[in-house]
Amino acid sequence: MNVPSWDASYLESVLTIALVTAGFSVYHFISISDKVKNRFYSKYGEEKGNTRMILFTRYLGAMTIGIIPAILLVLISGKSFGDYGLKFQNGLTSLYWIAGIACIVVPMNFFNSKKEKNLAFYPNVREKIWSKKLVASTAFSWCAYLFGYEFMFRGLLLFSTAPLIGDWPAIALNTAFYALVHVPKNLAETIGAVPLGILLCLITLTTGTIWVAFFVHITLALSNFFFSLRHHPEMSVR
Repeated sequence: MNVPSWDASYLESVLTIALVTAGFSVYHFISISDKVKNRFYSKYGEEKGNTRMILFTRYLGAMTIGIIPAILLVLISGKSFGDYGLKFQNGLTSLYWIAGIACIVVPMNFFNSKKEKNLAFYPNVREKIWSKKLVASTAFSWCAYLFGYEFMFRGLLLFSTAPLIGDWPAIALNTAFYALVHVPKNLAETIGAVPLGILLCLITLTTGTIWVAFFVHITLALSNFFFSLRHHPEMSVR
């Protein structure tokens, strides 16, 4: 048996793939754990417990998917967070991309959010009476989760693999991971993750930062959240 030879240049990419696999697995299995869910239910009741469980898992995801892997990768690789896209540059180009995509995403979510299929799942927090504090905390939890999410996918994973295997193979790998993590949701989101994933990777590589991907994802998530809350017949804000 011929054992493949090891090269030190492989370490960064291999470590990143291992971290994204481990980090997302921890988040996923805790988020679906009946044992964890029942602890929240027994302490706060079913409705409030579900809310606290969702907020907890989003903050958990921000840590295990993005922040902790980023710290470990920077310490081991000797690189900076900026090397993985966490920097500000090409600001005007980034703003054009964010505004252009938002002009498509926001109207699309406005009409899609009215559909019964969407309202059966969104908003994820299922409380019938929402306080302004709950709206704000839910929105902030989305921002925290998506920061960790985009930092891992369009930051660590993309910028660590592209120099080793090339831009397009790195985009393909990134998009494959991105689509696979949408499988637990539904087929439509899994399919939709492919063109969106490719587009966000291309924008990230050309701008050199994760911020377009982050704000586009925030726009997508928060517009759907606010519109779904507004259109849900059994929910209201007081």
